[in-house]
Amino acid sequence: MTQLHLTNGTGNSKGPNLARDTGATITVDTGAAVFTVKKAHFNVFDSVRNGDFDYVKGTGAITARSGTRTYASNRDPMSTAVIEENGPVKAVVRCDGHLKHESGDWLFGYTMRIFFFKGTGRTRLDLILKNASYASYSMKVFESVQVEIPTTLTSPDFIFSTGADEETGGSVDGSATLYQGFSNYKYVEYMGGVDKLKERLVPDNGLSVVNGAQVIKTLGNEADHTEGWGAVSKGNRRINFGIRNLYGMWPAGFTLSADGILSLDVYSPYNSKKDIKFAFFAHDKRQMVLDFTTPGTAPRHSFYSLQYPLFGRADFSQYVRTKAIYGEDRMATDKEVRDFFTLVGHGDFEISNVDTLRRYYTWGMGGGPNQYDHQLCKYIHYLRSGKGGAFLAALNDDHHKMFGSTLHSDDFNFYIDGPTYWTNNNATYPENQGKEAFNSKFFDDEHSHDISVPIGYFLTGDESMMTAWADHAEYTAYRQGTSIPNWSYYEGVFTRPTTRVMCRALRRLGALSQYLKDPSYYRPRARLMVRQIHRLRSDRQDDMKDGWDLDRGFFYLSKDGSRPKLERWNKLFMTNDIFPNSLWCYQPEVFDDPLYYEDYEDFMLGMAWHSLDEVLDLVHQPYLFALDKANFYDEEVTAEYPLTFLMSLGYEKTGDETFLTAYQPHIGRLITYQSRERGYTPYMSRFIDFYYHRDVVVGYVEPAGNGRVDMGNSNSPHITRQGSSYTLNWITPKDGIASYQVKCAPVPMVERLHFDQMARTFEYDPAEYDNFWASLNVAGEPSPSSRAGSHETFTVDVAEVMAQYNQRYELAEGDACYQSYDPGTDYYFAVKYVLNRNYLQELPCPAP
Repeated sequence: MTQLHLTNGTGNSKGPNLARDTGATITVDTGAAVFTVKKAHFNVFDSVRNGDFDYVKGTGAITARSGTRTYASNRDPMSTAVIEENGPVKAVVRCDGHLKHESGDWLFGYTMRIFFFKGTGRTRLDLILKNASYASYSMKVFESVQVEIPTTLTSPDFIFSTGADEETGGSVDGSATLYQGFSNYKYVEYMGGVDKLKERLVPDNGLSVVNGAQVIKTLGNEADHTEGWGAVSKGNRRINFGIRNLYGMWPAGFTLSADGILSLDVYSPYNSKKDIKFAFFAHDKRQMVLDFTTPGTAPRHSFYSLQYPLFGRADFSQYVRTKAIYGEDRMATDKEVRDFFTLVGHGDFEISNVDTLRRYYTWGMGGGPNQYDHQLCKYIHYLRSGKGGAFLAALNDDHHKMFGSTLHSDDFNFYIDGPTYWTNNNATYPENQGKEAFNSKFFDDEHSHDISVPIGYFLTGDESMMTAWADHAEYTAYRQGTSIPNWSYYEGVFTRPTTRVMCRALRRLGALSQYLKDPSYYRPRARLMVRQIHRLRSDRQDDMKDGWDLDRGFFYLSKDGSRPKLERWNKLFMTNDIFPNSLWCYQPEVFDDPLYYEDYEDFMLGMAWHSLDEVLDLVHQPYLFALDKANFYDEEVTAEYPLTFLMSLGYEKTGDETFLTAYQPHIGRLITYQSRERGYTPYMSRFIDFYYHRDVVVGYVEPAGNGRVDMGNSNSPHITRQGSSYTLNWITPKDGIASYQVKCAPVPMVERLHFDQMARTFEYDPAEYDNFWASLNVAGEPSPSSRAGSHETFTVDVAEVMAQYNQRYELAEGDACYQSYDPGTDYYFAVKYVLNRNYLQELPCPAP
């Protein structure tokens, strides 16, 4: 890997834009070559000129063969080409159309983006094959797909890559071919499925290279592979070419002919399977390079510009300061992560730095390794360590997510049209598609790990990824917003929710609300989901009533608790891991009322206290946690569930280091029994940052003491009352206070009631005290004075606070969490303060 450094300067990017619209064509002048691209009857390049020499002759095309029929892009009079991006250094031309038979029928739609770069004859071709037009609702059967370039280099010499640092070549003898069958090189079989993939797509193993009658490589050894590049040359003219990740994008390769035809075989015609089934709703993407150059340019160098693209990385602190990754402003450095891994007994582990490739995800399989987004972990690891292999592996996998696992919709809107086309969202696929198509394993509802995609987009600028992500969003809006009633989470239906489905929908909504170009549909639904979750209240007398317990802090989910013997149980993995982690994707700007965000953080704090007080003392957390009877540590059970988000939030909201110290011993076991990659989740990074910095200071203004954190009611010297209006007065307790949080309740407040799950007793009687986190939030707290000793005054109208709460959550009298003002009650108030972190950085930091 070559490191380049950006410095201040004037640069050399002045000058005219590379591309211009010339009527029926688009002309791109890079200085090294002039390219012409036809709009209608798209033939890839109509000409490629260097001075008076033209590398291209005749008519090329994207072609596909199905049975005896050939379909080609140059037969489509309605194809289009537009300048999508233009500048003095880079231009992108986007071409759209269909692969048509001479009769006018079409097999696939396509989008090809062609990238051009100043001062070079090198181009990048991003091809997306499409079968997602309702006008052609069917699986497609095909044999091969090729990008054919008719060149003027007749009777040429050739070079093919035949492995790492290996190549072969000579003069083309009639034709020269390279065909990549299945290879295990850098391929990760994820959740099974490789046998099915080979059966449906490529039964051949290894690499075949043939020149005329000479057999250079024969099939049979699945370890044989090509890097993915080659070259064809004649005299002082050469075309270097390649297909990114060709070693894993089997069946693919190249075909060269003595009369100058260069074919990039996206799906090789030499594959022994001649009836490949391409699923409906599917897109498939390939990236290729064509470099029109001279023999002085090595083909591997042209290819490496595609295989290992140039991308930039700022200092990691920049991503943290700007909250670039889902608003996260607390992330550990690479050294802190390494030190922490050593601390918990895993100092030898580091996330992979190899640019692996995965295909045919079986998303529905359970188990620890398939419950979080590995690719987001890899992006974060790259950003803080500079390990480029992790970045490339994440990018490869994200391409597969968007072009191997996402349902697309080319000529219809899934959310608007879907309920008409498919009234049952479990019966949308053509008959037998799941049994026959190689690319029919789309995201399922419970394991759709899609939140890495926007980060990959921002690191690459690849517009196709975000276009695909928008298709994914549209489909899930249909599936979880318009159909099966108990799954219609986007519309706020929570009838005994299926936890993982709900959590993935919740997580996706948060991600879409932040990163989708048009979040106008998703942000209101995100608010709706959080509102509906907040409205739910559990009931010890009803084992089917889901919701929060405001005394102990847990969130009961009956469906995934399994309810043995009609008792209330939670699956901790569901309720204390993936549920709160879904809400990590939410930032204040998603909500139209700041108290939404404050309320949900408080309820997460309740879950953090529940985890700390009731779960962690079991040493190993059980899979099923009884809510209404004691749980005991079982040495036969070695389960550990990730509580890092909750523990981090607990520390952040309270400054109580017990959240850090009590959970730290569990993390080593978590990484052992679940998967070591969990040490690289953003939640773990947040926890490690807090663990090493300990820079949160939280306190209460004028607490009554004896466990109480409130300052009292109107009997307090700090509070006066007039009807439902209370005026609070206090002296700023410390320098550097960043914010206040004011709460009110009908009874005194404590930090938490502190339930002992084995003794089944509370430290503070719930009939006489309220948890601070469960009490009502008050809007409009005063901005703190900068110096200790300043006088603060704040007036709260309790009746108005309750009315605003009811309005915020659309509550009516009789609803479980409806607030009713009682004029006969003298309400209590508590004021929490948080010190400014920047102020704290000037103070000595306590040792962990």
